Formats: sequence, structure tokens, C-alpha cells
Amino acid sequence: MARKTTPLTATQIKQAKQKDKEYKLSDGGGLYLLVTKSGGKYWKLKYQFDGKENKLSLGAYPEITLLKARELREENKQLIANGINPNELKKEKKEIQKQKVIKDLNTFENIALERLEKIKDDISEPHYKRSFNSLKNDVYPYIGAKNIDEVEAFDIIYILQKIMERDIRTSAKQVYHAINKTFKYAVSNSKAKRNPAADIDITEIIGKSKDKHYPTITNNTGIKNLLTSINEYTGELSTKYALLMLAYTFVRPSNVRLALWEEIDLNAKQWVIPAKKMKTRDEFIIPLSDTLIKLLQEVQQYSSGSPYLFPSTKSKTTPLSDGALLGAIRRMGYTKEEFTPHGFRAMFSTIAHEKSGFAYDVIETQLAHSVGNSVSQAYNRAKYLDERVKLMQWWSNYLDEVQK
Repeated sequence: MARKTTPLTATQIKQAKQKDKEYKLSDGGGLYLLVTKSGGKYWKLKYQFDGKENKLSLGAYPEITLLKARELREENKQLIANGINPNELKKEKKEIQKQKVIKDLNTFENIALERLEKIKDDISEPHYKRSFNSLKNDVYPYIGAKNIDEVEAFDIIYILQKIMERDIRTSAKQVYHAINKTFKYAVSNSKAKRNPAADIDITEIIGKSKDKHYPTITNNTGIKNLLTSINEYTGELSTKYALLMLAYTFVRPSNVRLALWEEIDLNAKQWVIPAKKMKTRDEFIIPLSDTLIKLLQEVQQYSSGSPYLFPSTKSKTTPLSDGALLGAIRRMGYTKEEFTPHGFRAMFSTIAHEKSGFAYDVIETQLAHSVGNSVSQAYNRAKYLDERVKLMQWWSNYLDEVQK
């Protein structure tokens, strides 16, 4: 005859002390309290399933009270009676919870941000910011919180159509590529099963590509009027100096806005833009003409204490805003059909090719364009540097002469 177990009492459990060895306090029906050598108290259930002895952990005391432990014992006995192994059920629940956590982590936004952080050092700062902001503003509100495997092609198409309603084809194209690259990253790293963006023909949504030509000015009178307007600009001094710097260096506007003093060497008469800021992802040298040296010496007095050549008027620790240069051009009276800050590049290119006498490769290299065959395009920070020093001084003299 089996020995009858006397049920435990709340007081007995509370007063149970640690010993040199762990021991058990049985409550009957396979339920017992395990008291460890360190004094911990844990509820366990011993049961038979398919002819084998099993043990199930029910939780720790006092979080699991005696009453609750008994309820769990009866619930698990009912499972056993129904042919369900409580330990196997517990494992299944853990796996389901694990998958839920993975699903919650594998949102489109989380994976997109993860990818951007991994490539941050390999792309230019403007490229990073543009990608980050386009995803934040145009993509995350629609699919950011979705598990990446739940995003369908029609979700992406809807996003692109919403952008096209604002008639900004370039933004739609950039957003599509950002989404596509996010999915490629996810699939390659076993975070997504497939790439729905690959099923989309982007031209069906945004139309065929058209050559983009920035409006510019290439006649002497027009250039003189533009430079006079800049020199007489009464807005932010940083903006005025930045526009002059842009006129004489014809780099991309973001390179001027984000220019740092640590990139400038007045003694060597060079501005060295780091690779991460360049569209080509190569460090780029800009020879500084005599006029630019004088300009930078003036700027140095104005922006003293700032890491930026052209700090914001609100804070010397931040650069000019995205719209500062364009806004100034508009306030000078130039429409979008007449001129944009990017137009200085087209201005230089047109005039240099027509009037300078410098070789095509030298001019295109100073524009940070790839020229020549794959061998000549190989990275070389000082490519045609001697000729480019002369070219930059020629351009500076040209602009100085036009203003007389």
C-alpha cells in the first residue's frame, strides 16, 4: 500500500531553511518543493508519460504560492490525461514566443536601420542622410512596423505612387532603390525569405528616365550679375561666403555646406575632401587659388570657434541648412528655371571646355567625374594635380576678371 503524503502548509514552506544538501518537501500528487543549498525554493512536478518519468518546473516560491502550485499541478495532470506531455507543450510555447520576438525585431524599419549603420562608413555623408530621411519620411509610416516578410509588392507600389502624387520622380526612384537594397540585405542575411521589390518594374510607376540638366549661366554679363548679387547679399554671412566658395570651387553644394576646417590646408593651398563625403567614394583634392585663400582667411575670422567653414547662425556647432544656399539664390531673384547652386558645376564645365585650353581629362577630373578606361580610373588622389592647380587658378582669374 502506497504511503499517504501529508499536504504541505504555507507556514511549513515559509519556514523551510537551507541545508548542506538540497532536499524536497512533497505536497502529494507528484508536486514538491525543492529547497536548494543556497536557500532557493522551486516548485517541481514529477509525472509519468509514455512509461517514462518526467519533471516539470512550475516556478519559484514565493512568486508561485502553494495555492498556485496546486492549481498548476491539476492543470498539468489534465494535460497528461489528454495525452499531452507538459514539457513538450512548454517547449512549443517557448518556441512560439521566440518566433514572436524575432518577428517583432525583424520589422522593415529595424532591418533598414541595421543596413544603413553597416554601410555608413562606405558611403558619403549626404548619401547617408538622404537615404535615412527618405526612409523615415516616405517608407516607415507605411511599412516600418511590419515584419519584413509581411511586406508585399503592392505595399511598395503604394508608397511609390504616393510620392509620385507629389510629382517628385527622383525621390520615388531613390526610395525604391533604398527599399530594394534593404530587402537584398535582409535576404542575404537570412532575415527575409524573399525580395518583393524585385517583382516591380520601377519604370512602370515613375516613367522612363530623362536627362537632368541643371540651369546655369555661361555668358560674362550673366556671371557678373550673379557674382555681384552674391557679394551684395545682405542675408546670413555664412551663406554669402558659402556661395562664393561654391562659385570658385564648383563642388557639389553639400560639400561646401559640410566643409570642415580640418580639411583645409592654407599653407599647401589645398582643400582635401574625405572619401566618405564624396559621391565617388574617393578622397578628393581641390587646389585653392589666390582668391580662395583670401576668401578663406576672411571666413576664418568670421567662423572662429566652429569646426565648420560655414556654420549656421543658430549654432557654430552645426553647418548651414540644406535650403540655405538655394533660398539665397531665390531671394536674389533667380527662379528655378534660371539658376540653382548646382549650376556652378555646369557653368565651369561649359566655360572650361570652351575657353580654357586644358585637356578634357583634367577638367573632368576636377569635376570629380570618372574619365578614361578602367585602369586610368583607378584611385589616385593626386591625379593630374599639377594641371589642376593651374586650372583652378585659371578659373579663379576668369571669375575675377568677369567682375571688373
